[in-house]
Amino acid sequence: MMDLVLPNAFWDGAQDGVEALLDKWLVAKGVPVVKGQVLASVVLVKASLDLEAPENGTIEEVFVNDGESFASGKVLASFKTA
Repeated sequence: MMDLVLPNAFWDGAQDGVEALLDKWLVAKGVPVVKGQVLASVVLVKASLDLEAPENGTIEEVFVNDGESFASGKVLASFKTA
């Protein structure tokens, strides 16, 4: 099991304290995905970003829902590799 977070590289250049918005989860819990598949759409400082699956597997639990904001390092979901 691994934690899904928005990669640190996406936060480069963002001001301290800025939060991102989880626009929409594109995959439901328990649905099998493949490495590189887009799992969620995220908005950070007027840029739309894609959160991709790190490996083949499934989202087990979602901690940040559609329309919620989150800070750098926040765990968005737990992910179980296949």
